[in-house]
Parts: sequence; structure tokens; C-alpha cells
Amino acid sequence: MKKIAIIGAGSTMFTRQLLSSLYCHKELAGLQVVLEDIDTKALQRSFDLARKMLEQEGLDPNLISATSNPREALSGADFVINCIQVGGLEPWKLDVEIPRKYGVDQEVGDTLGPGGIFRALRHIPAVLSILDDMAELCPNALFINYANPLAPLTWAATEYSEISSIGLCYGVTYTVAQLAGYMGLGPWVEHPHSPEDWDKLMYSPIPDNIDVTFGGINHMTWILKILVDGIDKTNEIEKIIHRKDIYDADGVRCEVFKHFGYWSTENHWHFTDYVPYFRKNEAMINRYLPRRWNLLQLAETIHQRDSKNIQRQLDGTLPIRVEKSVLNAPKIIHAMCTGQVAKINGNVKNNGLITNLPSDCVVEVPIYVDKGGLHPTAIGALPTQCAALNKTNINVQELVVEAALTKNLDSAFHALCLDPLTAALCTLDQIKAMFDELLDAQQQWLKGYYTRG
Repeated sequence: MKKIAIIGAGSTMFTRQLLSSLYCHKELAGLQVVLEDIDTKALQRSFDLARKMLEQEGLDPNLISATSNPREALSGADFVINCIQVGGLEPWKLDVEIPRKYGVDQEVGDTLGPGGIFRALRHIPAVLSILDDMAELCPNALFINYANPLAPLTWAATEYSEISSIGLCYGVTYTVAQLAGYMGLGPWVEHPHSPEDWDKLMYSPIPDNIDVTFGGINHMTWILKILVDGIDKTNEIEKIIHRKDIYDADGVRCEVFKHFGYWSTENHWHFTDYVPYFRKNEAMINRYLPRRWNLLQLAETIHQRDSKNIQRQLDGTLPIRVEKSVLNAPKIIHAMCTGQVAKINGNVKNNGLITNLPSDCVVEVPIYVDKGGLHPTAIGALPTQCAALNKTNINVQELVVEAALTKNLDSAFHALCLDPLTAALCTLDQIKAMFDELLDAQQQWLKGYYTRG
């Protein structure tokens, strides 16, 4: 019997989505799942809901257990899913609010920019601790990382440990579903502005007759080819960017396609955090993002709404949705347990998969999965302009990983100096002041791990 450990399972909504997609595969009904979180109250809620889901589906609820001891959860695991958020929403607010004082207004602040850098500084030490325990307790397990910033965390994991690691994100999946809608091949998938929109996005299937080749880095992967019933429809993307309804919904990606020639897999609000073209002042932000998308605020709204639905599900007055979603971890587990081949988007060490990106960085490519494990697809060279945009982000990621692995904050400061959005808005003295203020405000979560060189 295979064992799955979910670290950070106190995030009840995400844990519910994982288990929903897992238990829709009847072949996985006998899996042992251990939920872990240091927040015992949140963990109990996830545990109660998970058991309710199993009872609803006629499965043995005793296959789910919960613990606040990560070593207990990891012991003998075959798959370890990491979905931690160190400090919860409180440090995320600092990641967003402090840079705004210096003119750096991030739409999300969890992947690049000041927010992404400091989130990485908080999260990487926790990831390394998990990997140390895995090396002792489950050395053959697959480490599946969902936590952001996904690429630096996965990069640090591959540099630090021999444990097999992959980073997972649903951006490619819902992007393809959105493109299908834009091209009239499937339902229109709206970017989430409400909890209801988020539910629709999470359960947005890609039509079976569509196959896509893609490559790049997490949150900046490029659609290289799209086949519909085996026929190349890639050129159709150029036609849709001139439609007002699509530009109104996805203007930033339309602009990027217009000037760089390829569609990116990150939604247009989030994409503006990674490049210097759209956020230089309030007028520019309003021009390209007339409808804002503050993910931190949306996350708070979703938590408030969903806490009521979770209570109804616990009370038995609202059924728990159990079906396939955009999440890839259940697909990996199903493929490795049954041998049925799955194709996913995954983030792994490059090692030549994309020839014009650094060999040690983490890239996002198509990956086939079967009983033998993960089989990444070699993409070759990206279009030079796309690789160049990726490298502006990879430079920052490399320095953040260096900072975490050497515990040297100078590298983290240099990462912030090279961040494309920050460098477009701030002088070096301003960046230094911002860095120091963020560092002072977040000492309780950095726990003395870092020293200045």
C-alpha cells in the first residue's frame, strides 16, 4: 500500500482539492494518506473534511490520518506533497505593503520581485529541513513541491538533496483551457475575480483533442505549438489577440504576444510582476490592468467564503466535489501506481532539456509519467527572445537559491537589485533601504537562519 504525506495540509481548501482529484481515481482507493501541519486547529479541520470525503465516496475513512509531527508523516512515505506557507498571510502582507512604499506595486508578490524573494527566504529553509528528514525516513520518495516561489524552491531542493524532486503548478493547464475557450474549442475560462471563478478555474478541463508543446520557467512558460485533432493551430493565436473581448480579459499577454511572438502561460495580472513594461506608474497599471487582481485580497475572500462551505460539508448539508481538476500531483501518483501513462507540465532541473537556458536552473516542460517515474521531454532551444525574458528571472532565482544555501543575505540583496520590476522603479540606495526594511520586519520567520557576508 502506497503512502502519501501532505506537508502543510492545514490549508484545507488546497488539501480538499488534492484529495478530490486523488479519490476520483478508484484505483487509488487503498492509498494511505497522512496529513501534517504545525497548526493543529487547521489540521483538525482538514482531517475532519478528508474523512467526510471518504465516507461520502464509500471509502474507508481510516486510511486518512493526521499528525503535527512531520517526521511521523514522512516515515515510509512514497510521495511527499509540500504545500507550506510559512507564517500564513501575515508576512505576505509585508511582502506587498513595504515595497509599495518604495514605488514597487506588485499584483501578487509571491514568485519574483521583493515578495517572491522574501517568500523564498522564508520557505527554502523549511524545504531543506523536510528533505533532511526524507533522506532518513523515506529516501526513495518523490518530493512534490507546490509552494511558491516554485522555481527557486525546486531549484534549492535539487541542489541540496539527492531526493527526486518536481515542482507543480497549474498555470499551463488552465492557460491551455483558456486558449481553447478563446479559439472556440471549449468553454470560456475566466481569470478568478471571485471564489466562484476560482472553483471554475480549478476544474477547467483541457479538451481531449488538444495537445500542446511548451517550455520555459514556472510562471513564464511559452506555448510553442498547439495541435487540434493533430492539426497545427499555433498561428490561430495571432488572430485572437486582436479581438476586443480577449484583449479586455488578457491584454498583457496579448501585448507580450504582439511584441515577442509567443503566448505565456501566466495570467496577465501576475505576469506584470516579472517584467518591467507594465507597472512603472499608476496610470500605466490602470491602462493595462483596468480591473486589478490582488491575489492576497482574493485569498482572504476565498478563505472567508470557503470556511462557510467547509462547515456545510462537515455538517453533511453540502456535498464534497470529487473529480479531476487542474492539479497534477494526483495524475503523477495515479500513473506511478497503475502504470497508465500521463502527460503533465512539471518543473525539474534543466540538464539540457532547454538548451539555451542554464543547465542547473529549473525549467517547465512536458513530462510523461508511468510506473518508471518521470520522463521529461527535451524541448531544444526556445525562441531567443523568450529565453532572454526567462533569463532575467532566472538570474534572480539563482541568487535567491545561493542566498538560502549559503545563508548569505548579500546574495538575496543582489537578487533584489537585479529583479526586473524593482530595477525599473528604484535606485540602488532605495533598493537597499527596502531590503533592510523587509528584513527587519520579517525576522520572526527567518529565525536567525541568515547572516550578512
